Amino acid sequence: MSERPEGNRRGAWRVAEAVRSSSVQRGGSILAAALARVALGLALVGCGGPGAPAEPVAAPPAAVEAPACPAAPIDVAVAPGTRPEHRDVEHWLAKLDPGQGDEVLVAPEAIPELNARFATVEGAWRDVFEPALGEPEAVGKSIGERMDWMGERVARGELVEGEAGSFAAAAALVATASAVDALHIVVEESPLWCAPLDSGLYKLPIDRDFDRNRCASLHPGEVARVLRRSADEAWVYVHAGHTTGWLQRPVLTPALPGADLQPIVRGPQLVPLDDDARSEGGLRLRLGTKFPIVGRDGDARRVLVPTTEGLVEDTVRLDARVHEGPLPFTRRNLWSLVLAEQDTPYGWGDTGGHRDCSRLLHDVMASFGFELARHSGVQAKLGTTRVDVSGMSEADKLAALDEWAARGVVLLYMPGHIMLYLGAEDGQHYAVSAISEYLVPCAGGPDTVYRIARVAVTTLELGRGSERTAYVERLATLVVFGP
Repeated sequence: MSERPEGNRRGAWRVAEAVRSSSVQRGGSILAAALARVALGLALVGCGGPGAPAEPVAAPPAAVEAPACPAAPIDVAVAPGTRPEHRDVEHWLAKLDPGQGDEVLVAPEAIPELNARFATVEGAWRDVFEPALGEPEAVGKSIGERMDWMGERVARGELVEGEAGSFAAAAALVATASAVDALHIVVEESPLWCAPLDSGLYKLPIDRDFDRNRCASLHPGEVARVLRRSADEAWVYVHAGHTTGWLQRPVLTPALPGADLQPIVRGPQLVPLDDDARSEGGLRLRLGTKFPIVGRDGDARRVLVPTTEGLVEDTVRLDARVHEGPLPFTRRNLWSLVLAEQDTPYGWGDTGGHRDCSRLLHDVMASFGFELARHSGVQAKLGTTRVDVSGMSEADKLAALDEWAARGVVLLYMPGHIMLYLGAEDGQHYAVSAISEYLVPCAGGPDTVYRIARVAVTTLELGRGSERTAYVERLATLVVFGP
């Protein structure tokens, strides 16, 4: 999850942060006619922060009386400047040199070494089998630092409890939780809370869609190392490799011996390529997970799936929704996976099992064998190359972006949001991300909130002229994956 956004200056409508199902029609309306009459200055509040720049649109004719600034958010399906062809992977592949779309940008044998390097970054992914992760004193310190950080903000009124006294109750639960160390696998999608309370922590004005206590959601098939258990056994604190937090009455496998589990999860794996793959036993296999292969029967694979009884064999038929082993890391494969997620709902901190911006990129990159951090601010420190563009002019930022995009794929990080770059057309630069809403400046009033709440292709111009500014103005780091 990326950095979390502050509220709009009028303090009335939702803030947004860091991304996921029913699809809207591909060519859907690009925005209401009213939007075409306002300047294209938009601030994207996607994963929790503002947007980036593009070419300004002409102001409405003087003869047309400007409408009053809307008081309520306006729901939209497609961002301004995005046409139906921008949603199509073939459109972007056609802009590349011959063979560039299928060029392997990071060799499979180089990815484990990169993952090991990523693991040295504070807050990044860690191997759940690592013995040091279970060291009780270190676990206690990590939990205590997070609780202190949150508690200070509750005391100052920066975080408001959904129920009075809930944070104090959570702190008491933490203080009496016992140290354990057991490996389990998630059986059902499970909300992961930063502190052990489920009644919410919010910034003012309260928006129930943005519980600041939501850390993530764990998918079925993910390994969870349980390191604390509450006295009433209702809560467990886990390390899931990419994230730590508390699960409330989770549905997990029984504890599994590490000596048995480790070779299984490091052996041949079946990789889901979207959220709609199913085993013959009915388990939903989600993008970002993997399932141990234990046998091959023609066009089917026998895999181990988690149940409350333990790991059991199930069968998955090979089709476009699954792949045996990680995919080759090419632009075609990466862009195809991300663009296939268009219109899936956004979920702050994976609310409802949906994705925010950083979880979208985490899950997509996992399909290639990369182990990314869960949070956008840490993802910005990864990659094969990182380019600091925070002090550059807009023109220099875009020139650097074009240069590095010719070498590999580029993640665009701005405080509070992260995106995958697609390419440029007609003076505009385009990226795809999971976003919540964006702002459009309105003459004589506060910025208007446009709620998109989905994975979407947008220009980097969103935000121009609004209080959150344009994406390009906020763009701080290019995270490059390539030779």
